[in-house]
Amino acid sequence: MSRRFLWLVVVGNAVLGGALTLVALALLTQPGTWPTAASLLVALAGVFWVAAGSVGFHRTYLRRRPLDGSRVTLDPVDGRPAVVLPWSSTVIAVPAATVAGLVVLLAGATVLQIVLRDAGAGAWFTGGLAVLLLPLLPDSWLRLRRRPWLALTVDGVVVHGWDGDGELPWERVAGVEVADTGPWSNLRIVDRRGAAPRWRRRRRILFAPAPRGPYLEVPLPVVDVDPYFLAGTITFYAENQAARREIADGTARTRLVERLRPVA
Repeated sequence: MSRRFLWLVVVGNAVLGGALTLVALALLTQPGTWPTAASLLVALAGVFWVAAGSVGFHRTYLRRRPLDGSRVTLDPVDGRPAVVLPWSSTVIAVPAATVAGLVVLLAGATVLQIVLRDAGAGAWFTGGLAVLLLPLLPDSWLRLRRRPWLALTVDGVVVHGWDGDGELPWERVAGVEVADTGPWSNLRIVDRRGAAPRWRRRRRILFAPAPRGPYLEVPLPVVDVDPYFLAGTITFYAENQAARREIADGTARTRLVERLRPVA
């Protein structure tokens, strides 16, 4: 999707949500039109529309984090020196907040219709949608509680993701590719053997996705370094065993942050 189209979505949602809010507030000043509670609920829905459809959409798809590597650290992972790249949770926090807000609004609309003794097909519809969305919340909260990261250790690449943990030794890294998988692109660290890397699923209420092929995946928007430079760095250490000592002494972190190309 082009940035022009994405901006059109942001502006369109802001206009529509703002208009809905203004109409609802205007009805509050005209007695005998809508019940006060209904007008307030519609106004709240308009505010939520702007927050989720405009502000949230912008933060997820248009806001570009500085690729300065400020969050990259040199920390031990399982007792091994490692360059650790923490993930940003914005790409999952916005959808989680959107679902939670929808559940609250739909539940409020259902209760309001019951209180106003208008519990017909509309109440069944809003209540049914709230019930369908409600089971998604526990998994969203569990994912948000987790602190994911990507680590380059002297032994291989470790992914501590939202849905599980995976590891790929350097000897099995065939290469790194960027794959367009939908809303954003993923960095794929491909297994040389063509088999799925070892993956430990995290406990979930409904489901925990796992890699669908012989690779580990990292969403591009979650790291604060140049993803293509990161891909090249991983490939370099996979192909040059002697250079991996740089991971332990901090040189690898410096290369990632300052974009210094390694030399075999």
